[in-house]
Amino acid sequence: MEFLNFVLMFAAAYLVLRRPERERLAFRLLVASVVLMIALFSLATRTAMLPGVNY
Repeated sequence: MEFLNFVLMFAAAYLVLRRPERERLAFRLLVASVVLMIALFSLATRTAMLPGVNY
């Protein structure tokens, strides 16, 4: 799943650099990547023995 985040971020950067008119799509890809990161973090720390920030 982390690879999917990297692909989404790379695609957003590519769109901004090569096709500036597709900036809205790039922003949506970045938002999707952030939401995915938050979901993965919350799922990983939900069953952890220690709180998520105290590693």
